[in-house]
Amino acid sequence: MTTRVHLADDHTMFREGLEAILASQDGIEVVGTTSTGPEAVERVATTKPDVIITQLDMQPKSAQEIISGLREVSPDSRIVVLTLWDNLRYVQAISRMGIDAYLHKSSSADELVATLEAVTHDPGGGNAVISMPRALLERLGDEPVGALSERETEVIVLAARGLSNRLISEELQLAEATVKRHLANIYQKVGVHSRNDAVRKALVEQWIGIHEITFASADGEGSRDGQGG
Repeated sequence: MTTRVHLADDHTMFREGLEAILASQDGIEVVGTTSTGPEAVERVATTKPDVIITQLDMQPKSAQEIISGLREVSPDSRIVVLTLWDNLRYVQAISRMGIDAYLHKSSSADELVATLEAVTHDPGGGNAVISMPRALLERLGDEPVGALSERETEVIVLAARGLSNRLISEELQLAEATVKRHLANIYQKVGVHSRNDAVRKALVEQWIGIHEITFASADGEGSRDGQGG
């Protein structure tokens, strides 16, 4: 039986490399390749692949939009998320969206093929396949006291990117006063008194990853006005 796969990744070179790897495997047919977003949804609606391998960024809102769009047009397709993000809270948030597998981009081609076999041979779809660096896996369930909530993590990531309180409030659709309150809670939790110290502590404790901070550089985000707060 041939597994029909659609690849959705915004990085053309990576997508083409992945297509070549999968096309060389017996029993796998790549039926489409696109960037993520509307283009992927339109193509998947037509091809109805067995598996969709999609890149996701670290923002839960946009990730949910992508997954929901794919689920709506092809509900029987299994969704394999391929990402660089190695934050534990991100893994948990993505898992709650009903994906079938989470694969870190550091995984090997063999791990990807094994993941495709696993998700297509799980008739009930009740299990999620998770492949991530061992160091991250070893931290599961062992978060330090004072670890940040999901919303606080989103705030500190955006602060680390250099966004002001106003821009963070726009990005997360919160009141600016709410952003300031989250920052104050973060400072109290981690025992610091400034934004820079909070970012540094979050990185050291591995509550956020460097990839999450550098992700936006290509999009032109960053400090677009004063930081404030």
